[in-house]
Amino acid sequence: MLQPEEFDVGRITWGDTVFERFDVDQANPLKDLVRRRRMRPADKVLVVERAGKRLAFSLYQMTYHHVAQGELAGQPFILSFCAICHSATTMVPVLDDGKLYHFTCVGVYNGMALLRDDETGSYWDHISGECLHGPNKGEVMELIPVEHITVEQALKRWPDLKISYSIQPWHRRWILEPVMNLFGDRGIFPPKFRLSMGKKDTRLPEMVSGLGVHTKKTKRFYTIGTIQEAGGELKDRVDGRPVTVSLSLDGYPQAVFDGSEEKPMQLYCRWYGFSFTFPGCELFGEPPEAKEETAASAEKTESK
Repeated sequence: MLQPEEFDVGRITWGDTVFERFDVDQANPLKDLVRRRRMRPADKVLVVERAGKRLAFSLYQMTYHHVAQGELAGQPFILSFCAICHSATTMVPVLDDGKLYHFTCVGVYNGMALLRDDETGSYWDHISGECLHGPNKGEVMELIPVEHITVEQALKRWPDLKISYSIQPWHRRWILEPVMNLFGDRGIFPPKFRLSMGKKDTRLPEMVSGLGVHTKKTKRFYTIGTIQEAGGELKDRVDGRPVTVSLSLDGYPQAVFDGSEEKPMQLYCRWYGFSFTFPGCELFGEPPEAKEETAASAEKTESK
């Protein structure tokens, strides 16, 4: 089985690139931006929830910022998004010491956005919320699922949904963001990304999309294809509880515990991002012995 590896500072790529954090200070009705043609029904948004309140962010804009930080319902949050692996996570930026920390994307590690806190300079994994290196090493932020959804479907579910929309300078709006979104949409690694990557899990092609569910006990990946083959909905158990994994009307996967609206921690992402974050994770539908044999073969290949 592939084993977790020590964080290697020397593998940080684009470490001299610091993306501007989106500090959230305002929000407007999403339907107003649609009416003004600033957003289209087919555009994608990321929806953050805190204390029963929701706030949307443009996925297109988050491809540049990578991190948005603010308060919702009086509670602090950060939204982290990696354009290439497609994963988005909400985290609570308050640690056991009671202090509020501020985060920025400062490069790439294992082909994914790497976060750093302003207060101590520690590096953090943007999927697991774990501090990988620095004074806060070993600390883990509380995680909250993020919903991927189109503007059209979001407004059907939450007609009064608000969005925090970043004001963009022309060079970012017309040059940087289109280029970065092109790489993300096509699943193409930008230059030097592979230099940041360690041993790969070759059980699936690296850009296969799916749903990654991760709890303290369970680390499991469901491919979009597997869900589609099951008719758009499949049954499973997570931590001993029955769960339904399905595709929404706009094609995004989600897992919900049966008989409730509760969701295990999950994220829509590409295989390489989930398997790098959780080495040796389960692949739904794969016999346990196949996972062991394939992982062992991958380790042998990488060691040559």
